[in-house]
Amino acid sequence: MIKLQVKVISWVFIILTGFLCTPQIESINTNFLELAAFEDFLRSQHLQQSLVVRVKGRDGDGDGDEDGDWKIECHQKLLANYRVQYYQPGISHNFEDLMYYGAPRTAVLVLKFEHRLVKQWVYTVASKAGYFNNSLAWFMLGTSRASQLDEAQITENLGGYKMGIDVDITVALKARDNTSWRLYDVYRIDQQVSSAPLIVERKGEWSPARGYKLMDTFRRSWIIRRRNFRNVTLRGSTAVTEKPSGYDDMAYLANDKQLLQLDPMQRKTYQLFRLVERMYNLSLAISFTDNWGQQLANGRWSGVMGQITNGEADFAVCPIRFVPERQLHVQYSPVLHTQPIHFLFRHPRHSHIRNIFFEPLSSQVWWCVLVLITFSILLLVLLIRHEALQNGNLVETRVAFVWFTMLETYLQQGPATELFRLMSTRLLISASCIFSFMLMQFYGAFIVGSLLSDSPRSIVNLQALFESNLDIGMENISYNFAVFGNTSGQLVRDVYSKKICRSGEHNVITLEQGAERIIKGRFAFHAAIDRLYRLLLEMRMEEHEFCELQEIMFNPPYAAASVMAKGSPWREHLAHAILHLKATALMQYNDRLWSVPKPDCSLFKASQVEVDLEHFAPALFALVLAMIASALVFLLELMFSRLAPFRPS
Repeated sequence: MIKLQVKVISWVFIILTGFLCTPQIESINTNFLELAAFEDFLRSQHLQQSLVVRVKGRDGDGDGDEDGDWKIECHQKLLANYRVQYYQPGISHNFEDLMYYGAPRTAVLVLKFEHRLVKQWVYTVASKAGYFNNSLAWFMLGTSRASQLDEAQITENLGGYKMGIDVDITVALKARDNTSWRLYDVYRIDQQVSSAPLIVERKGEWSPARGYKLMDTFRRSWIIRRRNFRNVTLRGSTAVTEKPSGYDDMAYLANDKQLLQLDPMQRKTYQLFRLVERMYNLSLAISFTDNWGQQLANGRWSGVMGQITNGEADFAVCPIRFVPERQLHVQYSPVLHTQPIHFLFRHPRHSHIRNIFFEPLSSQVWWCVLVLITFSILLLVLLIRHEALQNGNLVETRVAFVWFTMLETYLQQGPATELFRLMSTRLLISASCIFSFMLMQFYGAFIVGSLLSDSPRSIVNLQALFESNLDIGMENISYNFAVFGNTSGQLVRDVYSKKICRSGEHNVITLEQGAERIIKGRFAFHAAIDRLYRLLLEMRMEEHEFCELQEIMFNPPYAAASVMAKGSPWREHLAHAILHLKATALMQYNDRLWSVPKPDCSLFKASQVEVDLEHFAPALFALVLAMIASALVFLLELMFSRLAPFRPS
């Protein structure tokens, strides 16, 4: 009987407990499902850091405890694999205090995304501080309304806040069956609320049975999905320093056919940004300035850097060099342009000071030839004296006769055969003729071969250039002073101090002046090589002079890229566009369009067979000296002949 009473009482308590606790159990089950959806969201985003925004109240304005509030113990049990932080709006510390520079990407869970306190303490703060970006992955939970479309409900609650195209917001609205949630992707093209509407796209669905299911389009990168900027206008900035008067700024910047030697870097990269416009369906409003950017005494920037840091432009459409001082204030894109800067000069056809007529043979060979000639002359003197004793006065015995006889022999003229009767004399004359013939053949073959072949170049590095007798200069532009001023190489410092900045010489000049001095010769100029080549062609440089040009590089080409403000929402899309242009070879094709077509010097070498006056001057100088000496001797002979009658007999 007692056991029966206990059973009846127990069933009564069980039934009462079921009726009283059904809402609480249902709420707990629902919260477990929401937490499971959030865990799937964390796994899909590959995140470990999470921030849970907990609120009180059953509806948007309530302040009382809700039966289904998540307990911290439950979070710690289910999210044991994640680092969890909690924030309660209006009670704990400010929302912006939870964010810090360099923090890992964090998932923010908002349990009731329509709650008044969430809007006041979370959304408003995130909108003003710029936290609606890719650094945070927002997962907002809510419930669908039967009287309103989901898109309209989301726009009503999130449409008044600033967020960029890089924002990562997923809104999960509970369906009427309470077992599934519809997922929506929320973003805005431009951060300005007035100029760009909120975009809400269906992302997928989550349910306990199927899990986190995304639509096929959302399996790709968000950069690919958000490529349609819907003709939004972005602000670009560029520097124009060489525009001729009378040209419209935009017409000059977009012209890729004329005046290519003026502002080539800016105008070349702008052609790439015109491709970016079509790629993302956007428009560019370009603002112009006269310099890339220098830091002023008050810490602010001028030029393009100033427009970027002041918020007057979204990014630069001209290449900006990677400089440590700039990296503290702006963010760089991938490399957009590579600028080679070299020394350029006309290489002397013969780099060392030496008589060209002695070049076919080495100094040792010439000394051996001189010794053999001297020895043959002395031997011929002895043979001629012996010839005179044997044959009488048929042969002159004077030294002058011997000299001219050997001269005729070595010049392959030869004396009369009846003058010499002895076999020894004839043997000497014959051997000298054969030796002279071989020497002339070697000499002539080398001269002809050297004229038909390319002359070897010895000034091919900075050390050889420094030791040469060429003048050295550089373009008067800021990066040249940085290249020579910030180097640690002693040779580069010597070139700058002892050659370029040598007292009494003006070697820091404009690009046009440097090109003129290169054409004149014996001058090496340090400047951007593509601009210099194009300017030399514009100045009608002769083809043989162009083929004499020699480059010397001592510093690697500097890389330049576009810049944008720190945390810019456009950084990912701009990086993707530049890398896409490079992967599809459109950037390389654009580089070739702006490169300078150089003449084929291999075809020109065949006709390059002349000896210039500089190298033929020694022969002319020797002839002039001989003529002067002959004239002086003639005057002396004339004077002695006039004085002969007055001599005493």
